[in-house]
Amino acid sequence: MEKKKRRRIQLMCAISGLILYGAAASGMGWGEQRILDRNSHGEGTAFYKVAVDGLLDQETEMEIPVRERSYTREEAEEIFDRIGTELPEQIRGENPSLEQVGTDLNLIGSRDDWGVDIRWETDGRLVDGFGKIYGEKAAPEGEKTVLKAILSDGTYEKAYEFELTVFPPRLTGEERTVMEFLEQVDQEDREQGGEKLILPETFRGRELSYRDPDGNPLWALPFFGIAAAAFLEVEDREKKRREKEKREQELLRDYPEVLSKLTVFLGAGLTVRGAWEQVVRGYEQGRKEGGKERYAYEEMKTALGQIEKKVPEGRAYQEFGRRCGLRPYMKLAGLLEQNRREGAKNLRGAMRTEMASAFEERKNLARKRGEEAGTKLLLPLFLMLGVVMAMVAAPALLAF
Repeated sequence: MEKKKRRRIQLMCAISGLILYGAAASGMGWGEQRILDRNSHGEGTAFYKVAVDGLLDQETEMEIPVRERSYTREEAEEIFDRIGTELPEQIRGENPSLEQVGTDLNLIGSRDDWGVDIRWETDGRLVDGFGKIYGEKAAPEGEKTVLKAILSDGTYEKAYEFELTVFPPRLTGEERTVMEFLEQVDQEDREQGGEKLILPETFRGRELSYRDPDGNPLWALPFFGIAAAAFLEVEDREKKRREKEKREQELLRDYPEVLSKLTVFLGAGLTVRGAWEQVVRGYEQGRKEGGKERYAYEEMKTALGQIEKKVPEGRAYQEFGRRCGLRPYMKLAGLLEQNRREGAKNLRGAMRTEMASAFEERKNLARKRGEEAGTKLLLPLFLMLGVVMAMVAAPALLAF
């Protein structure tokens, strides 16, 4: 029993599907598809996809364009008249009315709500087809002109004429002075002729001078001078800073070498002054043979000159340390002054310890400069990477 009930339900579903298909097919019947709706006027052409049977051996699908609805002559006349009555208020712009026109009009080119195009015609003397007003050509008491509007829906046309009263623009005192000056220049231009126009030297008893407003602004010259002076001051300070930094780095590099030479001469049995003199003489000989000037040895040479001029030896060493201005040289001056007061006991050991520390400091300095140089190379490396990436990506981009 249950099985029969299920079969009846299945049969009813199948019949219902056939009925629904028939209803849908009749709703999409060929007769009704023959009627295609048009768009309202101004909405443009409508396009419909239609399957045509009987045109060819098989059913054919195609797209059929249907033009927008067009007005009858009576409908067009009614719409034109309605728009024509609204135009005076729509085009007056900032003017009180078309009887008092002194500024440009707002000439609209269409009324999309009705699908109507508007074309404007004028004589071009007081107003042009874009609504620009030439009030300076009008008489002081106002001058009438006609503005013509031609309305078209694509099939029918109708013209409407609007009478305008154009007045000269209301000028301020300054604007009137400028206008009168330009009129005088125009008159002289007509009278002079030739290749050049000579502008008037005076106007209303005032002397005039002229310049090119787009030329170089002379008022900026003092600022350029001040900016240049400030730049030179900054550049001078930066130059001194770079020179000081270079001097300090050179002094630190030469410090271990100075200590080594002094230690060698002290080990050979020379006094501090004798060792100092030998280092200076060796530097002078190297200079004669084309060696470079070195700050540390020049300061040692100055100190030796002071000693030879009977300046106390301890004082000469102390001034040497102060002129160098770095802690290692001040420490060396202190060791030498201590040796002068207390004798040569443990001087060589202290010099060896200081020399070892100096060489370690020199290695750290060299390592630091190497890291700085590596950091400066990062920018060129990134630029080269960008160039390589551009060369790789360019063919792929150009292929699109």
